[in-house]
Amino acid sequence: MGALRRVVRGEQSRALDVVLVIGALGVLGATWAVDLGLALGRPGDQTDWLGPPPSYRDYLPLASGGVMSLIAVSAVPHVAGPRRTGLSALAAVGVMLATSAALIPGPKGLFGYAFAASEGMALALAVTLVALRCRPWAIAGISLLAMLCLASDTLRSGQLAAALRGGDAVDFDPTVASTLVLIMLGPGLYLRWRAAQRASHVAQARREERLSLARDLHDVVAHQVTGIVVQAQALQHVGARDPQLVVTALPEIEAAGARALTAMRRLVGALREGDEVPLEALDLPAALRALGSGDDSGPPVEVRLSGDLTAVAPDVGAAIARMAQEGVTNARRYARDATCIRIRVDAAEGRVRLEVRDDGRGGGSPFGEGGGYGLIGMAERAKLLGGTCTAGPVAHGPGWRVRADLPAGTADPPDADAAEGMQGER
Repeated sequence: MGALRRVVRGEQSRALDVVLVIGALGVLGATWAVDLGLALGRPGDQTDWLGPPPSYRDYLPLASGGVMSLIAVSAVPHVAGPRRTGLSALAAVGVMLATSAALIPGPKGLFGYAFAASEGMALALAVTLVALRCRPWAIAGISLLAMLCLASDTLRSGQLAAALRGGDAVDFDPTVASTLVLIMLGPGLYLRWRAAQRASHVAQARREERLSLARDLHDVVAHQVTGIVVQAQALQHVGARDPQLVVTALPEIEAAGARALTAMRRLVGALREGDEVPLEALDLPAALRALGSGDDSGPPVEVRLSGDLTAVAPDVGAAIARMAQEGVTNARRYARDATCIRIRVDAAEGRVRLEVRDDGRGGGSPFGEGGGYGLIGMAERAKLLGGTCTAGPVAHGPGWRVRADLPAGTADPPDADAAEGMQGER
């Protein structure tokens, strides 16, 4: 799981941050450049110009838009948490309000000073980021301040001052301002909903994988405990006649009990923290070969096994079988133009290693249509068993590859069969 998170939330997040920052700078910079061109192209002939007379105040909205743009862009990277995002939005709002206050003195002409387009774009970006990351109370507060910024147009145009002197009423429509703020909030709220939806799917995938693993482990423990019970029942009948048989059977019962305890501990760990392979997947070689002789509608599956897979613990074997099946399913679903899917499983030195690889394009990607929840489940299963699972494109060549490395454990001896043999001696 850690490896997949490093891929999904590490390199990909940093690359996305770079793209978003460059894009935001490009859009805001272009808007600011348009504002600058309009400011420089303002006519100097007072006979035709109905606005305020030329002064340094003409460039205050332009400066405000540039500062607000830099503040908003600084909050774009994902490392900017809710606190930094909220403070950035508060700073951007403060700059806009301060600019409106600075434009109160002096003549306004017929219409006063208008908002710069860069101010509006930067305010929209800041409000969107707040809607995406911050708590509801912060969203509500910044939204009210954004409406106040829009209402500060009455300061720039001189309407508020004229109304206070007994002139015409202020021409400000709260409905329009509320609609504009809702439009600013919209993209952030939508992205927030999608992030929450994905988090819910990830949590569900992890929960289902844990429940599936718990069922597998329960089956393993039930098998082991059944063997212990059968042997103990058999010893009750034959122990008095053949004490040596008791001495021979007790170590086997003890070993089966220890294995059952180990599996039960794994079960409890999975419960603290679920495409199904049938129970016969405990026969790992048979389950893996079945993948190679299954669906004929997709690319062929080539299975190569090495090492003593019969010695792999049943819960580990079930996990390997499930991960192999998930890898094949992903390859058939997402690997375009794939001609072959290869499964390699090797058991050696107390470890069992799985590799599922295709030669297509776009296979199994966690950023594809499926959202990568199957890969998340595979990594969660491997983690719970003390191993690792990673997935990604093949470094040299086409295709996608899934790798898993798990401790092999120890397979159970045929306890029940041995007990049946003892019963046969009665």
